[in-house]
Order: sequence, then structure tokens, then C-alpha cells
Amino acid sequence: MTELNNIIEGAFNLFAELLALQESYLPRISSSQPSPSQEEVERRLGQGENLLSFYLPLVDLCLCSELQQEICRLVSKHRPEKNFELEKIGAYLAAHPRVYEDFLKQNRSFSPPADLREETGLLDFIVYQTMRPFLQKFALQARSLIQDEQWMRDYCPVCGEKPLLSYLRREDGKRVLVCPLCATEWCYRYLVCTWCGNEEHRSLRYFEVAEITGYEVYVCEKCRGYLKTYNEKKGTGHDDWVLEDVRTLLLDMIAFREGFTRPGGKILQ
Repeated sequence: MTELNNIIEGAFNLFAELLALQESYLPRISSSQPSPSQEEVERRLGQGENLLSFYLPLVDLCLCSELQQEICRLVSKHRPEKNFELEKIGAYLAAHPRVYEDFLKQNRSFSPPADLREETGLLDFIVYQTMRPFLQKFALQARSLIQDEQWMRDYCPVCGEKPLLSYLRREDGKRVLVCPLCATEWCYRYLVCTWCGNEEHRSLRYFEVAEITGYEVYVCEKCRGYLKTYNEKKGTGHDDWVLEDVRTLLLDMIAFREGFTRPGGKILQ
């Protein structure tokens, strides 16, 4: 447990500094964006399209590059063994600033060059974390366009990302999914797998760990996926959801040990 505690502490410190850095950029990101009509938004959301699939925010590539460099320096500080990879990634992103636009246009993914295949995971992480504050600012503006109770899908109505965490509201017990990318929150059905849509209650269950108060881990026997869920009636309070994800890594370890996974849910390569 001591080794795991050290890993969690190190990751927590990295992400706490990373969040502070991202938040410091929010006031510098323009909130002036083009806006589609409410009619178009309602029609396309009704068809299951997330906003980012038809409504792209304006992105300041110079500001993206500046933030990316600071993120690389921060990761280097906490993970000096990654310095060589970070230098390669920094050089690639400096020469290809359009990667950030590709990230938005291509469903939050892009194809790395052959000489960066071994660094793909870390490259994805750097670009993902660089884009977070931009998409958070976009989500804040776009949130008024979305009627939460009418979405009820297992991916974010703003950016399309799958949730890695959810919580059960104290006041009504409703399940709220949390987007790890743009921080949007939306309601979803309680006993349904958010990875495969399984609704068979016999193949859905949850487990708890006494050391981590308030958390339930919902697992699906069909697709072997899982979702960490904070129950506000059991817990006494929580931190930022990104930090909560890191703080509860013990739950991930237990789920992994039992053969469950969460696609795309790695913290850091």
C-alpha cells in the first residue's frame, strides 16, 4: 500500500498543479464565439449529435502553444524520466499547431507521425490537457443551449466525451455524469452501463471500499466496463472531479484486478 500511496500522492500533486495552470488560462480565452440557432441546436441534439460535432469554438493557436509548453514543463518537473519524449512532442507540436484544430474536428483524436508512435499516449495526454480549458470555456457558453433532462445519453452533450465519473445527487438520488474534458454535467439513467448500454440488472452491480467513503464502483458483467460513482448521501464532500479521479485510484486498481476496464481512462502514461 505504501508504494500505491506514493503513486497516488505523486499523481495528485501533478494534477493539482495542472488544474491550477489550466484555470489561470481561462480568463485569457475568448468567450466570444459564433452561435448556431436554438432551432438547429435542438434538432441536432435531438438526433444525438454533440455540440462539438457541428459547432466548433474559435481557438487561439498561439495561446494553445503557450499553454502546451507550460504543461510539458510541468510534466517534466514531476516525471523527469519523460524528458526525452516531451522534447520530441514539443518539437512536433511547435511545427504542427493545427493539431489542436484536428483534435476538435476529428472526434478528439488525430494520427501521430511514425516517429512518434511510441510517444502516442503522452502526446494524446499533452494535447488533451492543453485543450481542456478551451473546451471548458466553450461549454460554459454553450451550456444554456442544452436542456439537460432531454439529453439522457451516455456521452457529453457538449464535446461527446465519455464520463469517467458520476455522482448521485443528495436531493433526489438522480445520477449525474461528469465529462472529464469540458467538465459538463448531465443526468442519465441510474442502472444502465455507460459503456455498452446494458440494462439487464442481473449483470450490473457495484462494490464499495471502506477506506474511500462515499464511492460506489458500478461494474458491467457484459462489457467488463466500470464507472466510479460518488454517492452524496454517503460521502461528506468532494474535491474537483479530476482530483477525485486521481485520489480514488485504489478503486481502479481493484476493478482492474477483477478484470474490469474503462476505455480511454488512463491518468498518465
